[in-house]
Amino acid sequence: MSYDTACNIFRGDEPALMELLEVRCSSMRVLDGRLDPCEWRERACPEIEIAIPGERATAEIIYRTADGRTQCHTSSDRQIAIIPPRQVHQLNWLRSADLTLVRIAPEFVKDLAHRSGMKGVEIIGQSGAFDPVIWHLGREIRGELRRHRELDTGYLDSVAMIFARHLLSTYASAVRQPAESGGLPRYKLRHAVEYINDNIGEDISFRDIAEHLKMSAYHFARMFKQSTGESPHHYIMRRRMDRAKTLLADAKLPISDVAFEVGYKSQSHFTTCFGRLTGLTPAAFRAGN
Repeated sequence: MSYDTACNIFRGDEPALMELLEVRCSSMRVLDGRLDPCEWRERACPEIEIAIPGERATAEIIYRTADGRTQCHTSSDRQIAIIPPRQVHQLNWLRSADLTLVRIAPEFVKDLAHRSGMKGVEIIGQSGAFDPVIWHLGREIRGELRRHRELDTGYLDSVAMIFARHLLSTYASAVRQPAESGGLPRYKLRHAVEYINDNIGEDISFRDIAEHLKMSAYHFARMFKQSTGESPHHYIMRRRMDRAKTLLADAKLPISDVAFEVGYKSQSHFTTCFGRLTGLTPAAFRAGN
């Protein structure tokens, strides 16, 4: 099924955006407008969907995890949401505000991942992430679209590439095929990654993940490393540092708050771990970016 065909099939589920503006290129579609308080019916989109709210926006995002659990998160105008392809979800918009929806063809992201040497890539959903890169880029697109009403295809292609690279570096799980490695079945690996993502701000260990999956802790740790090439501890640390790098891009967010958001109870411990993995202090990383 082509990208345009998939988009057309889902047009009946589009939100009732007022003053709707829409642009597209071969790999991305952008919708922008204003949304009154409403409840969307449960839906699934064939694309990777990024929701970037405007000022004073408040929304509830309800979605189902891979193991059938229902999660509900409230997000503000400083947070973005990333919905993986075909993930069933619902959005309740709680007050009138602007909304920009960016939809990226998953084939485009997978092709970019393949060319970058990544295999078995899955985008990890985010229901209320503080991501200054996506947030500022979304605001830039919204401003350009409202000023010019149309956007050049070359500009959109460049923006799509920035979005895709950021998704791969920050929200992608690159795994080996279990058939080759003898590691975790894909559904269990997906559950493990979802659990880590949902609890990245908590003090979690491989034992917590194993208990969640109803597995022996050491059996899980061994199979997880066979599937990903990393120990659970190193994977959790890397995901925390990836998240921290994104948060550090917001100069207004205190480093102590960044530490708390990624699961550290003290700024000094966070600084030590960040330096061990990146070779820089959080302050030095922020200054250089």
